[in-house]
Amino acid sequence: MHESEQTSAADQSGDSDPTSAMAQALQQASQRILAHATMGTASHGQLVPSAANARKQARDLSELKGLVRAMGVLHNLVCYAQQRDGVPTGLLEIAAGKGRWQVVGELIAEGDLPEDYQLPYLLVGEDEAVLVSLAENLGRTAMHAADIFDGMRGLAAQGRSVADIALVFSVSELTVRQRLKLANVAPRLFDLYRADSASYEQMAALAVSDDHAAQLAAWDSLSAWERQPQRLRRLLTQHCVALGQDRVARYVGLKAYQQAGGLVTRDLFSTQEQGYIEDVALLDRLAQARLDRVAARLHKEGWRWIDVRCRIDASALAGYGRVRTETLPPTPEQAARLAQLELRVAQLRDALDHAEASGADEGGAAVRELAAVELEQGQLRATLQQPDRADRALAGALVTIDDKGKACVLRGLIRPQDRPQMAAGLEGGVKAKERVRGPHSARLTATLTAQRTLALRAELVRQPEVALRVLAHHLLRQVFYAERGGRAVQLDVKPPQLPPDAEDGVAWECWQAQRTALAAILPENGTSAGLMAWLRRQPRSVIDDCIAFCTASSVDGVHQDERTPAAVADLVQAVGLDMRKWWQPTAQAYFAHVPKAHLLAVVAQATSPAAAVPLERMNKQAAAEAAARAMAESGWLPAVLGGTGVDGAAQALAENAEVDADE
Repeated sequence: MHESEQTSAADQSGDSDPTSAMAQALQQASQRILAHATMGTASHGQLVPSAANARKQARDLSELKGLVRAMGVLHNLVCYAQQRDGVPTGLLEIAAGKGRWQVVGELIAEGDLPEDYQLPYLLVGEDEAVLVSLAENLGRTAMHAADIFDGMRGLAAQGRSVADIALVFSVSELTVRQRLKLANVAPRLFDLYRADSASYEQMAALAVSDDHAAQLAAWDSLSAWERQPQRLRRLLTQHCVALGQDRVARYVGLKAYQQAGGLVTRDLFSTQEQGYIEDVALLDRLAQARLDRVAARLHKEGWRWIDVRCRIDASALAGYGRVRTETLPPTPEQAARLAQLELRVAQLRDALDHAEASGADEGGAAVRELAAVELEQGQLRATLQQPDRADRALAGALVTIDDKGKACVLRGLIRPQDRPQMAAGLEGGVKAKERVRGPHSARLTATLTAQRTLALRAELVRQPEVALRVLAHHLLRQVFYAERGGRAVQLDVKPPQLPPDAEDGVAWECWQAQRTALAAILPENGTSAGLMAWLRRQPRSVIDDCIAFCTASSVDGVHQDERTPAAVADLVQAVGLDMRKWWQPTAQAYFAHVPKAHLLAVVAQATSPAAAVPLERMNKQAAAEAAARAMAESGWLPAVLGGTGVDGAAQALAENAEVDADE
């Protein structure tokens, strides 16, 4: 065993590298010296470090210590006789091997080695010590990590336990399991790692599955620029669900799933040893059985239909309609009270604005009173709302699982197949009801839907097979159906202008990265002939990527009305878009642009009513920042992005959500 590790990355096969040439010269000189050196052994106390040792920088010796503990010192030290004023002292100074000597001393002190343990050494002259030390340390290439992993696999094949291997290398048992898992990756892919043509992170992603055929299929199905670790991992676990991220898994619980005979695959390279549930059908059956008990309690409420869906994504939920409401005329007493409240709200807001502009400390009393007045105002207006009778006759309840893994009931929904009947009822009326104003301004709605547009683009690039279907859908509508209704894709590929506020966040960064990656492989000759010649040389996967990106570039889902157009909703459903992966309600992106009463309602619903109480006493900016912190892990989305919301178009969902009392 050598004390030294890699100190030079020189290519020893090239004479043009001065470091390599120096290493070769030193090795040759060292061999001449060692030809007349003598071999011996000495105890730890007979050896002392030498100033001639070329390695000065301290390093981690824990792995070396484990090897010495298990195997002893297998490689000799290089020493010379110590002299004082020309007189030998009887001690030997270590020119190379100080690390081995140091860990032996520690092991003797800990009782793992006897005090008279003998260390092998080669004795050279003092004037030769520096040259020999340099020769041992310079130009040595450290073992590739792949070779270490292979070596551990060899030990395991010999019957060594994980604990024994961990002791030998002085590493944790988790590290050993990780390295054995990496060594078990498909040999062709592991050879790419050994040749530095694949990264450690890619190997870790592939190791989530033990199926070599699946690993190879995932690797070969992606182009070189697409082989990000997260995408490889997603391909290999697409038939599974993640324990910590899947709402149904949180609802059922790992214990109940395993008691029913379910298997769990562990990702050893996740920081929390993330697990993946393999039998999704079993998991869903367990969840469905529990939700059926919740649904049984709803029959007495008289809904036209009751559906139980343990899994329903935002795109499918967006396909449901909501029972509309109509506003009753207030009584004289209610009208008078509303006028008083409106006047008081205006007075309090003026006072707070003046105090903020002058820098005066208004105190929390005005803020608390304003919150109380706005709450009463909202409650009074809510009493004047009643469901539309025609809509109520079509409405039902959906029993599902919310983002927190709890059973919930969404009342007052109109099934997608009943929405035409709902629309016919609206058109048959004398006058369409005016849309209830939601909490989002037209500008904020445009910004939010622009974020969704960017996310749709990014998802289409990741799913070229879906992009081809979207393109075919668009072409068929024009050729065979005379382009009836709205559309989400413009074939002439004129990228729509997005609001400047949207050019920020995860979706924008991903879109720019995808554009940069594709631009890097395109030919410099962009003429029609040059581009066509390049395309003829490309495999189908590259052609698919180009079509997907260009199709995605034409997606336009920006609108200022909180109702999502049907064409956009269809596209959302086609790509399975989950906006929680792309957007979250931060202070600048959301809370600073909505009324404070809505901000408080969002925090109260998505976290807890108690969490919203401290925000009542803050000014708007402080409350927005506090709300963003409170909501950071909630996964909440406004209704315009496919969430439940708390107002406007999603009022019925928010007011009628019910958590299962058995949870």
